Amino acid sequence: MPPDQWYSPVRTQHFTRGIDRMGANPSPEAVLTVQDVSKSFGAQPVLNEVSLTLHEGDRIGLIGNNGAGKSTLLKIMAGLDSPDAGVVTRKQGLRIAMLSQVCGLDHRQRLGDALAGAAASVRRLLAQHRLLSEKLAALPADAREHARLAEELAELDRHLDVADAWHLDRDVKKASIALRLPEPDRPLDTLSGGERRRAELAVALLQRPDVLLLDEPTNHIDVNTIEWLEAFLARHEGSCVFATHDRYFLERVSNRIVEVERGSLYSTRGSYRGFLKYKAERAAYEARAEANRLAALQRELAWLRRGAKARTTKQKARIQRYRALDTQDDVPAERVFTFAIPSPRRLGKCILEADHIARAYDDTTLFRDLSLIMQKEMRVGVVGPSGCGKTTLLRTLMGEEAPDAGAIVRGEATEFLYVDQGHEAIDPDRTILEHVSGGTKELDVRGRRIYVPVYLEQFLFDQAAVDTPMRNLSGGERSRIDLAKKLLRGGNFLMLDEPTNDLDLATLRVLEEAVEAFEGCAMIVSHDRYFLDRVCTHMLVFEGDGRVVQVAGNYEDHLTFCEKRAATHVSARPRPPDKPSKRVRTGQAQRRLTWAEKRELERIEQDIAAAEEALAALRARIEEPSFYQGDYAAVRETLAAFEKAQAQVDALYARWQELEQIPD
Repeated sequence: MPPDQWYSPVRTQHFTRGIDRMGANPSPEAVLTVQDVSKSFGAQPVLNEVSLTLHEGDRIGLIGNNGAGKSTLLKIMAGLDSPDAGVVTRKQGLRIAMLSQVCGLDHRQRLGDALAGAAASVRRLLAQHRLLSEKLAALPADAREHARLAEELAELDRHLDVADAWHLDRDVKKASIALRLPEPDRPLDTLSGGERRRAELAVALLQRPDVLLLDEPTNHIDVNTIEWLEAFLARHEGSCVFATHDRYFLERVSNRIVEVERGSLYSTRGSYRGFLKYKAERAAYEARAEANRLAALQRELAWLRRGAKARTTKQKARIQRYRALDTQDDVPAERVFTFAIPSPRRLGKCILEADHIARAYDDTTLFRDLSLIMQKEMRVGVVGPSGCGKTTLLRTLMGEEAPDAGAIVRGEATEFLYVDQGHEAIDPDRTILEHVSGGTKELDVRGRRIYVPVYLEQFLFDQAAVDTPMRNLSGGERSRIDLAKKLLRGGNFLMLDEPTNDLDLATLRVLEEAVEAFEGCAMIVSHDRYFLDRVCTHMLVFEGDGRVVQVAGNYEDHLTFCEKRAATHVSARPRPPDKPSKRVRTGQAQRRLTWAEKRELERIEQDIAAAEEALAALRARIEEPSFYQGDYAAVRETLAAFEKAQAQVDALYARWQELEQIPD
């Protein structure tokens, strides 16, 4: 599609739509307390006498650089790891569920069994509630045990309310559909990495715990699923702590931000935007305090150099003050790094053109009738549900797979730099340098000489760290090394497939700046909405059934487009004018309705009425309380039929307006 045919909406601001989770209780009860906890791995301290209190209703966003200790803190809170010092106190009977970065499910069991096991504890509470209710009903009101059982039943009611457990079977099926889980009889060891990740997320959520601990919950799931998760957490009555680098997620869900930095915790109430303001103020204060300390140190040093001697009490105190200033630790400066993606040569006039291409897999159409013309400095974001064909589109455009229909023209000067979402197998005994470059310190990247230790320093790895074994790196640090290795290939057309997975906020900001400054083109598959907002000039949105919508702008503009379209759907349908509007005649003969089009126009109102009736019937079926209690396959089939019926109604209205504009 030529550039002037991209949809270009009016810009609006969506990022500020944070969700207030503070609740009405001014003094919420503490449910978990971490007090003076320290943790080290070998000689490397990770947490240094940190304290944190989790209250009812807290939605804590836990942030920090890779390797800062976020996952370690979550494991200590969950009781999966022990601190070297300090105390963790949990409210009696507190139920905790944790989603780790590494799947902890038994891969030998079926998906349905894993989901059933997750809900087992809640089912036991429901069974206990029924038993207590029956006992209480059988007792007279003045019986000795009546008051005790009533109090016990009230406490159980509270637990079930917090767990939102009254419609458990319905919620299990709703979560399975929302998270796009495969069939329940699939063994876990046959699932893809993304499917296993979504399965483990479902298991954590279905436990209905008092406290949810989520370690990178948005990794490897698509935007629609992330938005569903945001809504789920908005309804969750318990507390939640989540370590994430998804800035949209932080802004919309959290009511408190805790940063792990240099072994300490820094907490602030409010959203991520408020935290950024707080951090800027804290950094400015630390800079002023350090400047004042250095100035005082210089004054005292100058006084000592003049030959001052500790003869009086005042002189002794001044010398002691100098020594105190001198022994204070310097405020560690936050490391700032930047890098440029190697680009060996300029793009030609023809970069990449796709003409009505299509691709299908088995009986599923991934995309059809897609046309695209890439121009210099275009950065196209690609979003859509998992498995919709985003990666296939990248591979097809690069020539690694052939389209089923249409044609693709690639410029002679176009060199693709493909960063896929898979991680290479890592030998834990190899060093960083051996993993990245095979042990050599100099590489030739398409005619450009790269000194690898200096190159890795741009990714926050000291030159001395290149001899560090890979086993000593955190998951996020390994992702950063993997990205650095892939970018060494060079190219002038970036093809990035989920590049932001497992990267910390500092690396994300630098990657954003590098992509923005890149002089070539880029196509980016990502679920990181903030990243897409920052870098993209255009969007490709997979909407199912092979439809790909093209939007001129970033993710915000895509949301605007969706809002405008939704408003059009819910408003009254436009009626055709009684008479065709007059047109200005040109020198060419106007096209008129054919006989077949006239017959089509005569019956189109009946077709629309029938389609809307079918759509209303499907909507009524879905809104029934028992809908999600039905057969899993039947539920998915009905939801798919509803989407298809909605598309048919839209298409009929569009066709009606099109025919009405043609003179008869």
